Amino acid sequence: MNAWGKVSLLGLSLALGLTMSACGNGSEANKDNTNASGGSGAAANTTGASDGSAGNAKQTDNSESANAEKFPVSYLAGEWGTVPKSNGPGVDAINEKFNIDFKPQIVPMGEAGQKVAVVMASGDAPDILDLEGADGNFVKWAKQGAFLPLNDYIDKYPELKLIPQSIWNAVTVDGKIYGIPKFFRTKYMNSAIIRKDWLDKLNLQMPTTYAELLKVAEAFTTQDPDGNKKNDTYGFSTSKGIDWDMRMGNYYNASSWLKDDQGGYMPGIITDGAKERVQFLTDAYKEGLVPKDWPVMDYDKASKLFYQGKAGIYYEGIPGNNAYWDLLQQSAPDAVVAPIPPFLAPDGSQGQPGLSGYYQLFALSGKLKDEPAKIDRILSMINYFMQFIPVEERNPNNADFDWKNGGVDKGYKYADGEATFPSDDTMKSYRPASYFHGVEWAPSDEDLHLETGLINPIQKSYVKATIAEWSKPNYVYIDPTFSIYSEKYNLKFWELYTKIADEETKIILGQTPMSDWDKIVQDYLKAGGQDMIDEVNAKIKEVGVEGTWK
Repeated sequence: MNAWGKVSLLGLSLALGLTMSACGNGSEANKDNTNASGGSGAAANTTGASDGSAGNAKQTDNSESANAEKFPVSYLAGEWGTVPKSNGPGVDAINEKFNIDFKPQIVPMGEAGQKVAVVMASGDAPDILDLEGADGNFVKWAKQGAFLPLNDYIDKYPELKLIPQSIWNAVTVDGKIYGIPKFFRTKYMNSAIIRKDWLDKLNLQMPTTYAELLKVAEAFTTQDPDGNKKNDTYGFSTSKGIDWDMRMGNYYNASSWLKDDQGGYMPGIITDGAKERVQFLTDAYKEGLVPKDWPVMDYDKASKLFYQGKAGIYYEGIPGNNAYWDLLQQSAPDAVVAPIPPFLAPDGSQGQPGLSGYYQLFALSGKLKDEPAKIDRILSMINYFMQFIPVEERNPNNADFDWKNGGVDKGYKYADGEATFPSDDTMKSYRPASYFHGVEWAPSDEDLHLETGLINPIQKSYVKATIAEWSKPNYVYIDPTFSIYSEKYNLKFWELYTKIADEETKIILGQTPMSDWDKIVQDYLKAGGQDMIDEVNAKIKEVGVEGTWK
């Protein structure tokens, strides 16, 4: 996936809410990451297994080493939110704690890609580069020697040792690790949600097949589920590009890579599961169970159909967009929203696609290779920021939490047992976390406690139900492409994905017959899809990974 610019199909609001909850420090990293093609070979000499809770590993305060040499440390990062003031009190705090002369350059995320390209072309890269992912440029620069290999350092830092081998693989090139991934969860990818109160009112059961889902969508459209005596509801909502494609589990997910009959992997968008999903959408459109103008409808309008109580099925992650949940509460105060469990697939699986487990990474300059003391100082700082602080300890009494966030009433507010992070420029400038985008490595996704701090009762009930649903065993599919880098994947996957989505739209609208499906798949393969599939499978074998359930 192209770093800095590729916006996930899954939306920004989910990941933003998650990161705020996970880090507790107000950093604004975001995005669900789909199959983003990481490194190009298995990492060597690393410890992938976690041997204890990250929250138990207290780090040494480097400010105690008053006689240590003071190093200049430059840093370049993109910022999704408001760029903090230059050289605020947060920078001074970093300098004092780690005995460095910290020189952060924070730029808007929309400008970051160009800025990175310029500094890399100039040969004057910063000591620490904050990248969105391990894309083709990352691999190219690593091979050119622009980044420091990190294999020999990982075991020296407790938090780095918590990173699983599969994630190290994603930032590995020719056996050398060139990046330090930042934590992101593997669970809670956006998935199907339903108005459970509508099901109950109409005496319907939770759907378990596409045939049952079609009947539920028909009832939601024709049987006045909101009781207002008007014909003004739809079974479900979606928007242009088939933003919500009604996938009911990993088997039906267009971007998952699934095993074929020969033991290799193929993209879900050309599988039998995709064909079944498209047939459902075609039938639903023909019966008027979705707005007729969805092919030109934007995401916001489609979303509001659900949150204004006019559609019964949609998709969401957790915790979701607070403003949308408040809109639903205003429109339907008694609404109950629940996740739709994934359908049992023909291959026997019954779960959801997972996320890659990381988003963004640190890369250290290759010019540091002869400065071991400076490398240690930088890695110690990264290690410190990765230290996980449990939700119940995120308060002014926790020295690490208080320091990262600039001090209570300076960098954050604390009231009624909850820390909040105002967007005020002055308060933001007090937070060290505003200037160095370290992300805490959580022991598990459950330790994020994404239900904490939610006020809206409909949203809170939904989040709790979703966490329970995703806690089932063998529920989350970890895609093998998370651990590899494929140039042809990067070049062709989304291009071909878009073409297939266009063809799916034509089928749904009745412009192309469903009988053309096999021809559409063959055209996909001839347009570079087969070459991409062959290379992806070769890389999967080279790294020695496979799709797994957890």
